[in-house]
Amino acid sequence: MPAKRLFLLGLSLLSLLLAACSQKPTPTARPAQSSQPSYQGVDGMVPRFEPYSRIGNKDYEVLGRHYKVWNGIDSYTEEGIASWYGPGFHGLNTSNGERYDQASLSAAHKNLPLPSYVKVTNLDNGKSLIVRVNDRGPFHDNRILDLSFGAATKLGVVAPGTARVRLDLIKVPAPANAAEILARHEARTIQLMATASSDKANATAAQLQRQYGMPFKVVSAEPVYRLQLGPLERAQAEKMLSTLRQDGYRQAFFIN
Repeated sequence: MPAKRLFLLGLSLLSLLLAACSQKPTPTARPAQSSQPSYQGVDGMVPRFEPYSRIGNKDYEVLGRHYKVWNGIDSYTEEGIASWYGPGFHGLNTSNGERYDQASLSAAHKNLPLPSYVKVTNLDNGKSLIVRVNDRGPFHDNRILDLSFGAATKLGVVAPGTARVRLDLIKVPAPANAAEILARHEARTIQLMATASSDKANATAAQLQRQYGMPFKVVSAEPVYRLQLGPLERAQAEKMLSTLRQDGYRQAFFIN
């Protein structure tokens, strides 16, 4: 084969190789399944059965990029880079509606259902910790977990800022009373009004109790008195909220 053709063929092969190397792998919809990790004797949170949060568990978009939530996942293992977040977010709401406490042993993950329990092992120093995932992030291509300041402190991640970690999802089996727990989780409480007058709140509660035959209550947190109904089973709560709004309490809303 002439030298010129060999040279052109070499250029073509080199171009194909460079193009293949430059292509990013297509992300999978959910991770490969793995066996349940051992977490006996590991410091941190004690894993327990919890219903998924009402919010924060739907597929979502951040900065133009779509993220899929792995609802129903049973096992998951991944290695990568973890970072941490702290003072700038302390006291703000997490993605599942809880308040972020930087001293807690919690974490943010892009895909795991909220809440989840994960065993985090710092591959740089061998330390392990169980954290509760209740937030979304980190939204960086090269990071798989954002630790709370408290969790990062225990794992030795604060000073370096990031660390190589291994994540192992801990799936807690549903207990015998799981149906009862789920029912309580689905129960809703309605708030009808908030007033500085204790007399007004109690008089309205008595009136509504006679009208609807249901136990309205006044929750006191001076100087504010809140008139509430519930918790009620979800379907009943939704029906009552609609009825109350039609009957003039247009500002009534669910508080949980």
